[in-house]
Amino acid sequence: MKSATTTSRPKSKSFSASTLVNALYWVVVALVLFFMYLNIQPYAIGVKLITGSGINHSFIINLILDIPIIGAILGLFIYGFNWIVGFLLWAAIQTIQLFPIVLRRDRRFMQSIISECDSHSKYQIKENDDPALKALKRWYNKFPALTISRSRTAALFAYVVDFLICMMVYPPVKGGLSDLMFILTTGQFSRIDWGNVIMLLLTIFIVELCVKFLFWLAQIKYYFRISQR
Repeated sequence: MKSATTTSRPKSKSFSASTLVNALYWVVVALVLFFMYLNIQPYAIGVKLITGSGINHSFIINLILDIPIIGAILGLFIYGFNWIVGFLLWAAIQTIQLFPIVLRRDRRFMQSIISECDSHSKYQIKENDDPALKALKRWYNKFPALTISRSRTAALFAYVVDFLICMMVYPPVKGGLSDLMFILTTGQFSRIDWGNVIMLLLTIFIVELCVKFLFWLAQIKYYFRISQR
């Protein structure tokens, strides 16, 4: 009887902890969806700032709008043009930003990269080699890790684009980048709109932080499943 009671207690604790992790996981998923909406909004506003009022109603478009089904679909597209284009831009940039994180979380992929790097033969770069040959050798020597390194480079570029787009919607100061640099170099921090700075940082980094947290919770859930077998 004592052995039965001692074995049942860890199971109840494990079950309660697993339930808490599952609940927290779905709460974070809901937060990710909410932050996705907040992140798409600057892109929709940016598209509106660039294109003006969106799609102008011409004579041909007005004729198409009179068609029952096609007109309704076109009307929805025109109405949500800024949001559709903004979502596509945001999805492309966000995917590039998250790509290195997703690759590092794939164990089989990382194992293949590590095994390929360990077994990959490398060419010695000689001083008398032709410059083109040196470039080819450097390229070949680091070829197995190019997937990870290039994904990081693309992610950095995506962060720069993300920053510039969000700067249009949440400018830290009135004016452009030159005004921002002048205020930072002269120490006039009181002229900075800190609310926009917070929104700028949240728009750029919050989804990535939530995705990392989701991966961490998913890993905990994985080990909970293993421990309950």
